[in-house]
Amino acid sequence: MLIEAHKVWKTYQRGSLQIDALRGLDLELPVGAFAMIVGPSGGGKSTLLHLLGGMDHPTQGTLQVCGMQLERASEADLNRFRREQLGFIFQSYNLIPSLNAVENVALALLAQGQPRHTALQQAGALLARVGLDSRMRHKPAELSGGEQQRVAVARAIANQTKLVLADEPTGDLDDTAADTVMQLLLELNRQLGTTFVIATHNLRYRPLATHWLELHSGSFSTG
Repeated sequence: MLIEAHKVWKTYQRGSLQIDALRGLDLELPVGAFAMIVGPSGGGKSTLLHLLGGMDHPTQGTLQVCGMQLERASEADLNRFRREQLGFIFQSYNLIPSLNAVENVALALLAQGQPRHTALQQAGALLARVGLDSRMRHKPAELSGGEQQRVAVARAIANQTKLVLADEPTGDLDDTAADTVMQLLLELNRQLGTTFVIATHNLRYRPLATHWLELHSGSFSTG
């Protein structure tokens, strides 16, 4: 299994108030899964993605992702895990405004020590793969929302990561652009074998998912 979570709790303390964002979750996802997490805002979707991405530690339980036990990993190990094993796609794209599309994608490769020329060349090939070969020199403000998200997708897969986590990747898009982005993620999943875990409010994508998880008040059921 690529992801194994057992009895995972995440509790936040806010003053005298204790908030259980996740409540004893068990989850197993295989390599190549195209999993979707649905549920209301505040139900724990983003918290779960943050734990799976090594951006936060569970309060209790065990969590293994890509062969690493995240609950006891050092910060140095978590930094390496995020850099080498993980891609992340955000609802708001998180592109650097001053850089053009190819430079935004190349950043992920430069962080791995690639020479600039090689990184830009590979980034250009990735943008062509997501249908943006004619928009490589455009900055984020010159791109539509759907195009910006496709740049973010190219960045997420740049290092041939095993796992991509996507937090409401179509939330800011109209239906047409959203469908284009979701179909792109599915195509990459099938072509590359990359595992995707996607938080979404959009129930009409259920037929695309290999695993469908409904998360409410920190607990979920699978379907």
